[in-house]
Amino acid sequence: MPVAPVIKKNKIDAILENLGSKYFNYIDKKNRTKDEIHISNIPSDKVLQVVSSNISTYTVIIAFLIGALTTTPAVLFEIYHKGDYTPFHYYTILGLLTAGFLAIEIYVLYWLGMRSSYTLTELIGYSDFKEENLPPEYDIKKIMIRSALELDDLSVEYLGLKLDKHISKKWVLVSSLLYKAKVVLTSIVMRIFLTKLFARETLRVGFVWVSVPVTAFWDAIVMYRVVKDARLRLFGYHLSKYITEEILNDKVINNLSPHTIEGAIRAVSTIIVLAKNYHPNNIILLMRLTNHFDIREGDDYDDLEKYLKFLENSSREEKHLFRALSGISAVFDGKLNREEKRALVRIFGDEYDKYMSFTKELKSLLLNSKLHQSANLCYETLQIK
Repeated sequence: MPVAPVIKKNKIDAILENLGSKYFNYIDKKNRTKDEIHISNIPSDKVLQVVSSNISTYTVIIAFLIGALTTTPAVLFEIYHKGDYTPFHYYTILGLLTAGFLAIEIYVLYWLGMRSSYTLTELIGYSDFKEENLPPEYDIKKIMIRSALELDDLSVEYLGLKLDKHISKKWVLVSSLLYKAKVVLTSIVMRIFLTKLFARETLRVGFVWVSVPVTAFWDAIVMYRVVKDARLRLFGYHLSKYITEEILNDKVINNLSPHTIEGAIRAVSTIIVLAKNYHPNNIILLMRLTNHFDIREGDDYDDLEKYLKFLENSSREEKHLFRALSGISAVFDGKLNREEKRALVRIFGDEYDKYMSFTKELKSLLLNSKLHQSANLCYETLQIK
């Protein structure tokens, strides 16, 4: 039997995910289907683009308004009642007022993210069909819920992958703290800058309002990122399914040599580690490939140097398959970091321009909701003769 993945998640994320699942089930009592969804049943790219673009636009506008409305009460209190209370009572009331509306803001934004993600899922057609070869944590519903709630990707122990060997734990902590403090820091910096620029007291009153557009702006940005990521995860889920069931199907798999099979696994595993995240699109692709290839536990599947040696000792057809799979994996999370780019230069070798062009085109198609064109591009590129 193929090796089973060990999936880890913290208790808080598990609780939020469970609440999200209950909400999905609540609004989804009648629309789900028991049938398996294939790309041929999914609406055209034009429909996907128009509807997903509208969902993104409405979500961003609502998030902006929510950020502005929930910040305004504290600003009004600060302007009109600052001299009516002792400092202790003033800051106590201001703190309670801010905390109360912050709770409302977070609740509405979470609801907005969940609703938008659900609507995107329904755009393709949400199915109750369960894939036997995927853990329940990678059900499309749970993937979309985690995206909507901005939960960290699931930590996975699989095939000996060592994601942390390319990640600085100090940088992860620093970047996380900066992300959480973005609204406060931006508001403070803007206030100090404007206060120094305009010293007159009559103008300073207006600076209090800075927090309103700043909060609204960041809420809009956050929700834009949520919907963008949800789209990418949804389309990547179905694209990886298409690759492993329609392109690299059983007939093709049965004709592949053990060398080709191991090289394909290395092509995906190496990029996953260099991407420095457990993005579900790549993990699902790896699991689907592994289940199809019936590969067992090994070591150093994520080692770039060993992967490059595989390329050197491969036929032209094998090199093409490996390089194409590396390109697909590199864009499945929607971005290319410095380590991935450097590795792709070595992986693509003397055919760098050809495969990087394919990689960039696929990335553009996925990010622009062109699922069918993405599938066609992968089909044309991954054809094994």
